[in-house]
Amino acid sequence: MSNPIYKKINITNLLLNPSNPRFNPVEHQSEAIDAIIRDQQDKLVVLARHISLYGLNPSDLILVKPYKKQWVVREGNRRVTALKLVNEPSLIPSDFPKLKKEFQQLSLTIDKDLLENIQCVVLESEDEINEWVRLKHTGQNEGAGTVSWDGQQTSRFRAIAEGKPDMRLTFLDDLRRMEAVPQYIKDRLGDIKKTNFDRLIGDPDIRNLLGLEIVDNKLQLINDINPFLLMVLNDLVYEDLNVGTIYLKKDRIKYIESLKERLKQEDSAIADRQNSENSGTMGDTHNTGYHTPKLSNGNYSANAVTNGEQQSSSTTNAASNKDNNQKKASSYHINRKTLVPSYHKLTITHARLLKIFNELKSLIIDDYPNAVAVLVRVFIELSVDCFITRKGLADSKLSVDSKLSHKIDAVASYFEINKIMTKNELRAIRQMTASENQTHSVRTFHSYVHNKDVTPSSTDLKSAWDDIWPFIEQIWR
Repeated sequence: MSNPIYKKINITNLLLNPSNPRFNPVEHQSEAIDAIIRDQQDKLVVLARHISLYGLNPSDLILVKPYKKQWVVREGNRRVTALKLVNEPSLIPSDFPKLKKEFQQLSLTIDKDLLENIQCVVLESEDEINEWVRLKHTGQNEGAGTVSWDGQQTSRFRAIAEGKPDMRLTFLDDLRRMEAVPQYIKDRLGDIKKTNFDRLIGDPDIRNLLGLEIVDNKLQLINDINPFLLMVLNDLVYEDLNVGTIYLKKDRIKYIESLKERLKQEDSAIADRQNSENSGTMGDTHNTGYHTPKLSNGNYSANAVTNGEQQSSSTTNAASNKDNNQKKASSYHINRKTLVPSYHKLTITHARLLKIFNELKSLIIDDYPNAVAVLVRVFIELSVDCFITRKGLADSKLSVDSKLSHKIDAVASYFEINKIMTKNELRAIRQMTASENQTHSVRTFHSYVHNKDVTPSSTDLKSAWDDIWPFIEQIWR
């Protein structure tokens, strides 16, 4: 690696690169200038004005290579072209009269030192030059290149630079400090697209539904977090809400009605489960409910709390209500878009498993049933492996290399012996290892990976997840 030389060069001694990737190779300087003018047009005026006001960017110097008694510009051809046009507006073709007039005006006011002493960095090695140009123009390059800011990072910088707090960023930061907001949402608030957020929050009817108001350019809660706000945050974070579906007022009205319908279905499903529990048939009822977001005061929305729960004050009923609430928290509507319901939360300490879990919460299962099937198979086994290691269950007959069914049975036995789960609660897991015909059987999951003729369905996968969720939840407690 050679040491770069820093040199101030007059604009007349700088040559444009005739092999600039911005255009097809040319032979003459006039052709290179013409090609950049036709490619950039008014952008060159904006660039020249900025240079006139602030000078050239000291953190991004012009990169040149010696050529006889002059220097060929290898990085910074747009900037050099803008300065050449300021220095000599007659270089602009006659079919750009407006552009020529703009540069004629700039040439009268620009500081001549900007044209006569252009700070450049000189390199002679073609390999080194190409490497720096590559990093500048070919993206992040896994971190070696420039890693661009996303919308939130850009807004945060503007708030710092302009001294004005950004309403959206301030609100999202407030959400991160609220216990009522699930951690999985907090972890992905940075993924919310600014256009979608601004379009929704800019609508007063949406704000009213979500329990929000704008006071002194600050977005804040009127009362506690309500279930509609959690649903919208979930949509923004995981559903990749398309701005086109909420662009017009009529679209947003339709979205509001869909939220109300979803909550209505949710409460209806919970009421059905409550009736099943009260009638004593819970053990035979398939878990297809829809989880109601828990509010900051500890209650569930709408019909989540029954009259019996409100009236009961005995220890037995209180414990029963707590158990019912836990069961409700583990259920979700079968028509959901993802395998893992948005309100299923786990405290996963293993980095890769946490990523897998989040992917299972974000992949649209109807679009990627095969990927989801394989991924959930991996998640189940690795979760069981982590538990076996954490609890020191491995012995001469059990290790992470044992058959999956053997490992699942060992963990299930641990739960039963230690009264973590009852036999009835473990029924689905025992069937998973004992029966070959269950949609959630180990053999079925093996077939998703190894049998080319077995195609998973989204319904089967969601049913399987609902059945094994209590077991998975206990593994990560």
